[in-house]
Amino acid sequence: MIQEEEEVKSLEDGNSINDQVGFEIHRTAHMMSRRLEAGVKSQGIDEMTLTHGWIIRFLYDNRDKDIYQKDIEKYFLVGRSTVTNSIQLMEKKGLIRRKSVECDARLKKVILTEKGIRAHETVEKTIRSLNGGLLEGIGEKDTDIFLKVIRKIRQNIEDEK
Repeated sequence: MIQEEEEVKSLEDGNSINDQVGFEIHRTAHMMSRRLEAGVKSQGIDEMTLTHGWIIRFLYDNRDKDIYQKDIEKYFLVGRSTVTNSIQLMEKKGLIRRKSVECDARLKKVILTEKGIRAHETVEKTIRSLNGGLLEGIGEKDTDIFLKVIRKIRQNIEDEK
């Protein structure tokens, strides 16, 4: 009831619900990030940022493939310097290592270390717990609708390029 009153008030103030979508997505993502960081730290993993966690998950999910920095850049839609900085820090912390490729010494595969694999497994447990709480009181139908809408929003953003 309160939420409906807030939505009506925002419409009366001249702001449409559409004007708030981006803010709500950002705000929710920020809240999730803070909760995840706190959960990971409570598990004793202080040396890993959320960006490191996403990269580690990507590497973990693609263990059967050769992954290079350019693959990470492309997958996460971020620039070379951003990935370079993250990879250097992750390597320094022992989460990954870079291995030269025989055919081209300039090319280096990015590989998870045992420490990186353990960190991933701990983070995954925390994410599963967080996701379970996110869906509390939300039915399967509403979850399916949400996923359909958020994926369409992402597609709309990608189509604007």
